[in-house]
Amino acid sequence: MVRIIQFPRIVPAAGTPPKRIEEYVGRIISGTSNVSIARMISPPGWSEPYQIPEFEEYTIVLSGILQVEAEGHCIQVQAGQAVIMPSGIKVRYSTPEGAEYIAVCTPAFSPDIVNREMVINDYEIQKIAKPSILSTIIFATGPEEIDQIEDLWVELRRFIQSKNHLFVDRMNKVKFHERKQEILERNASRNLRIFFASDEISHKNIGYCLCSVASDSYGEIESIFICEEARNQGIGTKLMTQALSWMKEEGGTDILVHVTVGNEDVIGFYKKFGLHPRQYILSCPEEK
Repeated sequence: MVRIIQFPRIVPAAGTPPKRIEEYVGRIISGTSNVSIARMISPPGWSEPYQIPEFEEYTIVLSGILQVEAEGHCIQVQAGQAVIMPSGIKVRYSTPEGAEYIAVCTPAFSPDIVNREMVINDYEIQKIAKPSILSTIIFATGPEEIDQIEDLWVELRRFIQSKNHLFVDRMNKVKFHERKQEILERNASRNLRIFFASDEISHKNIGYCLCSVASDSYGEIESIFICEEARNQGIGTKLMTQALSWMKEEGGTDILVHVTVGNEDVIGFYKKFGLHPRQYILSCPEEK
């Protein structure tokens, strides 16, 4: 079956300063485990630790220079050139002057098969010394990755149930796959986007904001959650800011957010973005 990937998955990147990885084909975004294709945008001075990948990598440089260190040699791949890196070779990539390139990996890229060396520098030591301050990456995906929010969604439901005991039984009846299907079907003619917050060290997703919008119609924050250890660090504000900006770009004319009774503390957060209570909806705790 012929498929079109509408927009890429933004993948958290290793190395400093951070580079941008736009994955168009891969294990998650397209469900292909045999190959991945990604566009890399690396700033000047970017480098990553040595690694011994369990995949072959084929790279074509579109602009700038990609520096490759392997087998005791340091080569510079110029714009318009390509480089083939066999699997099992210790290699390090860097872009002293910045570069943009396309990387194709076979089998598909996965953090589990990169085998990247652990490097502790002053920046990492500072983060370890202050574990309460998380360094996060915000990236966006489409509805094809909605399953990635399941664990956080379960935490969100537990959090809401702890504040609203009347509707616990009704909430328990709704499983994630049912909620997911309801969101996808309700927004079949609308645009969906998920903004993730990922821990830069562990690459674990620690928060998300799922939103929908249609041109000349309303935008809606379908679901937003930050795990407990990552709260009060501005992550929710970053997610909301990007979500609101995206919905505005897509032509949204109004913004809606549903707040569950018992979770009124969050209203103050939404007011920072110009959102205020407009309506109360009453319901029976027990289905008749």
